[in-house]
Amino acid sequence: MRIRTKLILSFGVIICILFLEIVLNQIISDNATKTYQKLKSQALPALRILDKYESINNELFLLTSNKVYNNNLPLNSQNRLNGILEVELPYLKTELFILSENLAANDQIVLKYPEIIEFTNNLILLGNRINTLLITKDDYLDSNKMQVALGIVEEDISKIHSQLNTSLLLLKINYGNLLEDYQNEFTQNLKSLSNIILITGIIGILFGIVVAYLVIRSISKPIGDLNSAALRVSRGDYATDINLKGRDELATLGNSFNIMTSSLRSNFELIKSNNKEIKQQEERIRKVIEASPAAIILMDPKKNISLINLQTENLFGYSRRELVGKSAEKLIPSKLIQNGSLVNNVFASRNKIDILGKDQNFYGLTKSGKKVPIEVRLNYIEIHNQDMILASIIDITERKEKEVEIKMYVDQLKSKNKELEQFSYITSHDLQEPLRTVLSFIDVIQDDYGDKLDPDMSMYLKYISDASTRMSNLIKSLLDYSRIGYKGVVETVDCNELIESVEADLKYKIESSKAEISYDTLPIVDGYHLELRLLFQNLITNAIKFHKKTEVPKINISFEDKITHWQFNVADNGIGIPKEFQSKIFVIFQRLHNREDYDGTGIGLSHCYKILELHGGKIWVNSEVGIGSTFHFTIPKNINFKNNG
Repeated sequence: MRIRTKLILSFGVIICILFLEIVLNQIISDNATKTYQKLKSQALPALRILDKYESINNELFLLTSNKVYNNNLPLNSQNRLNGILEVELPYLKTELFILSENLAANDQIVLKYPEIIEFTNNLILLGNRINTLLITKDDYLDSNKMQVALGIVEEDISKIHSQLNTSLLLLKINYGNLLEDYQNEFTQNLKSLSNIILITGIIGILFGIVVAYLVIRSISKPIGDLNSAALRVSRGDYATDINLKGRDELATLGNSFNIMTSSLRSNFELIKSNNKEIKQQEERIRKVIEASPAAIILMDPKKNISLINLQTENLFGYSRRELVGKSAEKLIPSKLIQNGSLVNNVFASRNKIDILGKDQNFYGLTKSGKKVPIEVRLNYIEIHNQDMILASIIDITERKEKEVEIKMYVDQLKSKNKELEQFSYITSHDLQEPLRTVLSFIDVIQDDYGDKLDPDMSMYLKYISDASTRMSNLIKSLLDYSRIGYKGVVETVDCNELIESVEADLKYKIESSKAEISYDTLPIVDGYHLELRLLFQNLITNAIKFHKKTEVPKINISFEDKITHWQFNVADNGIGIPKEFQSKIFVIFQRLHNREDYDGTGIGLSHCYKILELHGGKIWVNSEVGIGSTFHFTIPKNINFKNNG
């Protein structure tokens, strides 16, 4: 009876041990499963979104740069740019927001996205602005638009692209470290599971010695198999399987163990693959930082340097060993900074970005003691819960030299322009004098000897007189052309009053040709009153001059509000202009007809072109031979006008 009782007790104890083992295994297995779920549902999606963000950010930078520098941007590239701005970036922002909301309750994983969202919104705005500025090929010929577009790409988009990549890099590094922590936790759970299995196996073997041979035989072998398999798993052999027959708890445990090892194999293959990808990403980021044309310095609140790149060594002449761990004062002494608290301000504001050396002289100090003009961008970042500043430094020695050179050229150009204006005025004035003398003597000859001259001589004198008169008109037109905008004053001009004034001056031509002039209620613009009056006068005069002999000239003046500028349209029913000559008519002294058919000097449309160039606008024509012409011109709103005076 005692033996039976002991067997029963032994079996009871063994059953209790097995039950405890199952409970502990289940607890640790649940912990491992939770850790795996964190990897799968939190860390890995965050890394995927950040990778996608980085790829789209780089592609957007390349496409916007290509659009500005290449006026023949392929249609598929333009469509891709629009797709990124209108679809992919908004979608990524939404994904980032949803993932951040899901992670908000987790103390270990917090996706800090407001900065990324802000950069993304700025990129979308700037990208759409580029698309708005550069629509047609004519936009690429507009120096003002091109200057704005280049400024957006080289300063704004380039800066935000760099800042966004830096933020993504730091987040990816944080999530890489978090992923590694989860992997270590996962491995530790597995080791604990193996230890529990090992301990319970040993206890089972000790209790098995006490029980009968049949109990030992029925229990020791499965326990030994589980123990051996657990040891192999603890050493990293996840291909281990055991085969336990029967329907008892040990067989069930063996099946669970096989399921667990199968899951471990697949999970660790995924983890191994992700680790490899993370390391590749870190290596790519390291190469990007090393390949950066700017010197990169990472420093802590005490201005101690934590990281530099190769360009920093090249710029300042120090090796990494000489700089890492040392104070940034070694490179940028506070005595060279007019505002020495800028670094502290960046740390205090956290999201603030300061630029040193852009609008003031700012210098760095090389190893040889040479002062180098530099531009520094200071950005606040947080790495492993530590406040840091990322400084991007550019050597602007060449820029400073170019600024001096450009200033010298501008001064020379101003001097030459003044000389040219004086030369033009004096030349035109002096050329008129001999022409007036020639015309005066011709009049004297005709008055005194007109009845004594033969027909040929009279004809020759007429040719000389006509040619001299044309020369005088050409010189006067050339003088007027050179003085367009000279010492003019920008004022508010009512285009309706301007047209009425032009109609009054052209009253004789309008009545003699029976011309009909109609116009809408025109806007009030800012510009040079005299030049705008000459612009409308030349266009109306040309419309009357080049009308069809069989029809009454009809002229309509309209306008369109294009938000950034006014577009005026002057349409007529005249003889029209052949397509091949439409781009040549604005060239000075360019004539399309004989003087016998149409008088004039061929400089009127050149005046129009120069007047609109003075206002920052442009002029072009649409015309069909025999149907008529429509001259279009634009006058910008709120623009700094050129002043030739």
